[in-house]
Amino acid sequence: MWPGLWEQEYSDDADLNPWCRYAINNGDGEALAVWRALAWELTAGRSRFATPAYYRDEVAQLRGMNREAVRLVRWEYEVDVEQPEWLSADIGFVPARACVPLRPIPDPWQREHASFAGLFDVASFRHLTDLALAVAGDATSEITLFALHDPGRANLLASTLDQAHRPDLTEMLQPGDIFVDLAVVHDLGAGAASYLTIKTLEATDEVNHAGEHFSQAFRRYANQANRIRTFNEFNTAIDHLLGPPRSIGTT
Repeated sequence: MWPGLWEQEYSDDADLNPWCRYAINNGDGEALAVWRALAWELTAGRSRFATPAYYRDEVAQLRGMNREAVRLVRWEYEVDVEQPEWLSADIGFVPARACVPLRPIPDPWQREHASFAGLFDVASFRHLTDLALAVAGDATSEITLFALHDPGRANLLASTLDQAHRPDLTEMLQPGDIFVDLAVVHDLGAGAASYLTIKTLEATDEVNHAGEHFSQAFRRYANQANRIRTFNEFNTAIDHLLGPPRSIGTT
């Protein structure tokens, strides 16, 4: 939306570069960052964990983790962006898989763990942005976020996602938990639609309230985007777009 994303050269300074700072570029634009801000707001006050589709080791590297320290699980959630309707796109849990490079030749650990996803703690909005950066290299991407009301259930979540038989999300969720899946088409023609999926065990007004807030914030941003001149001004505008009603920031 902001013309500067196409017209201006991106800075080598990560604090000024919109891709490094927000995972915003001239391909995806600003809307996906708003989706992540909405997901972050909806899951506030809960313990958050995520499975990034396919790029498990890339997330670990970006987070500065040894790959052996990542919690490995056998199942990941899939929303199929090639389907034109959400009801048919919402596949559910499928056997996990991770990227195994052709070059250089994969090492034994990569080959032995190709059928496992990684379950990562997501302690900050920066962590969620890092997940988006790690998975954005393909024409499509997916991040699944589990937000638990009871942090003591983290090990149960991991064991359920690693069990032999296919998990059932309706049995996994407890009152106060929120499930969010961001399945995204980055390249036109790679899929029918991007899908933001939100599920809870009980009905809640939080989704409508947060959705309306960010819709209004995006309209305000759109009205001023053509007046932004520099990346400093852009970053200030994006911080306002993503921040309220809670201050999200970039850390």
